[in-house]
Amino acid sequence: MNSASTVQGTSAPVDTHIGRRQIVSGLRWIAVLILMIVAIVAVFFYWHYRELYPRTEDAYASSGILHVTTQVSGLVTNVYVQDDERVDEDDPLFDIKSPSYDIALIDARAKFEAALSGAGHTAKTLSSDAIDLDDKAHALDKALKTYSDAKAALSPDQQPFDQLTNARKSWQDALNAFRKTDDAFQKDLGDLAISTPATAKLQAATIQLDKAVNDWFHSHVVAPASGWLSRMTLQPGTLVEMGTPLFAIVKDDQWVVNANFKEIDLARVRLGQKATIRFDMYPDQVFNGIVEGISMASGSAFAMLSPDSATGNWVKVPQRFPVRIKITSPIAPEHSLRVGASAEVTVDTTSYVGQDGNERV
Repeated sequence: MNSASTVQGTSAPVDTHIGRRQIVSGLRWIAVLILMIVAIVAVFFYWHYRELYPRTEDAYASSGILHVTTQVSGLVTNVYVQDDERVDEDDPLFDIKSPSYDIALIDARAKFEAALSGAGHTAKTLSSDAIDLDDKAHALDKALKTYSDAKAALSPDQQPFDQLTNARKSWQDALNAFRKTDDAFQKDLGDLAISTPATAKLQAATIQLDKAVNDWFHSHVVAPASGWLSRMTLQPGTLVEMGTPLFAIVKDDQWVVNANFKEIDLARVRLGQKATIRFDMYPDQVFNGIVEGISMASGSAFAMLSPDSATGNWVKVPQRFPVRIKITSPIAPEHSLRVGASAEVTVDTTSYVGQDGNERV
């Protein structure tokens, strides 16, 4: 009796222990199943996200680069800028001096004056234009001298002051006035009717004078666009040849990012889609942009060696296609960009920005 009770009393805890182990094992399998489901769902959503928002780190900042050349040859006399300096469009860069241009201008003026005396009333307009052009040229020289003095008084680490700002404005005004007068001079030259040998002689003399004046004008080399000077090593006394690139100007009015996407990521990428950009130099700053261009050829298509291979040793390599992203965010001075800066680009293929600037989904 006591023996039976003892057996029954010991089997109850054993059954309870086995039951608990089975419950724990079942819960573990349920947890594993739940984790597997969560992982599958996470992988699916990540894959779907990467499909909708393709990303690449093979991206670099770019902007327009202009190579400064001259339209005349000669010795550099004055240099008004230095390397890595920012310039505005039409700011003076340097001057070129050549005695041949001065002699050609004096000779052209003498021949023009001689031709005027034989052309009669037909030459009145051109004579007036030539006098006005000469006045504007002297005003331009005076404005350049004022600008040069103001620039020389500015120390390298000093911010531009009122004197330099006013001198730059005077130079711009004088430059615009000269260009306007020269356009009028060329227009009246084109309207000149060739009816007599005297008017033909006047036309030839006017063309010669206009060329001499323009050669003199181009001896004052100005910035073709606003931006930052790069590789500027020009010094007074350097002999420069017409058409030879001397240094570069990196334009800062419109920045783009050239992003190289894998071909498997391009299925949904379209023009006008929004993009977000992060530069390695500013990891906490996000720039906005839009897709402005998609290349019709991969980067390897322009390689020196053709990627085509007829041999048996062929390995498939995913190709990358350049996508141009226009940066639409304003560029703050503390976040100034540099050509070639590395970036990470993500394209939102669910969005679209029309030509009117309005976003569409």
